[in-house]
Amino acid sequence: MQNDSEYKTGLIYTISAFIIWGVVTLFFKQLTEVPPLELIAHRSLWSLVLLALIISYTKKWSVIFETFKNRKLLLTLIFTSVLIMGNWSLYIWAILNGHIIESSLGYFINPLLNVLLGVLMLNERLTRAQTVAISLAAIAIVIRLIFVGTFPWIALSLATSFAIYGYLRKTIKIGAAEGLFIELFIMLLPIIGFLFYWHNAYGLSFGTISLRIDVLLVLAGVVTAVPLLLFSAGARRIRLSTVGLLQYIAPSMQFCIGLYYGEEFTQIDALVFGLIWTGLVIYSWSSLKQNRKAAATS
Repeated sequence: MQNDSEYKTGLIYTISAFIIWGVVTLFFKQLTEVPPLELIAHRSLWSLVLLALIISYTKKWSVIFETFKNRKLLLTLIFTSVLIMGNWSLYIWAILNGHIIESSLGYFINPLLNVLLGVLMLNERLTRAQTVAISLAAIAIVIRLIFVGTFPWIALSLATSFAIYGYLRKTIKIGAAEGLFIELFIMLLPIIGFLFYWHNAYGLSFGTISLRIDVLLVLAGVVTAVPLLLFSAGARRIRLSTVGLLQYIAPSMQFCIGLYYGEEFTQIDALVFGLIWTGLVIYSWSSLKQNRKAAATS
């Protein structure tokens, strides 16, 4: 009975995390008056403040101090801090510049890149379903390049940076909140330096436009940290295959939001998305079958 309760709790936490990640696009769309770089700086700064409060409440400062003594772990977190800041920056820029649909494509591609990373970095073997899924994604990108003449660099940059970030974070032993806190702390001086420069050169949006904008900028930290903590708590309680299926909630919502805002979606785009979605269905169905077989034999 306890296991069933734990599973339901994990399901609620994980679904909530993906829903927040899906609707956060609408949140950032409310901040079009704020320059993207300033928005990213505030998102990072207020996330750091909230995480500091959470770490104080959970009494995890000892983990933070020990991490700073571990050179190898710290070097990895320095690299992941650059990756996550780059990912956030491109994502915010894409939202504010009418590329929500392409950014959602990146997060649809992400699971397939995770599989590819496993092959390249861990010498894992591709299953037949994984080979088909990755091939369909590659064909989709080639079709986009040939018929539209543009490379989906936003989607692939978001997918690649997040896949590498996820892989590196899985190779180190540190909690989600503690890890993100250190990553943002590493970037604190550049963030403060940027805000100081921006204030002198152009003037900050915070405290000058409206109280509504100020509140939203502070809440940017909340909508960044909270889903991460929900996901971390939820994913531990449910099967990995379930997490794999639920992860499509966020990009699906982003895709619908892009359509709502009237972003262009051509027949070629439909073909590209259709091929990738087909690949994901094949990959997900195969993973589900494998996990059921593994559960049955264990």
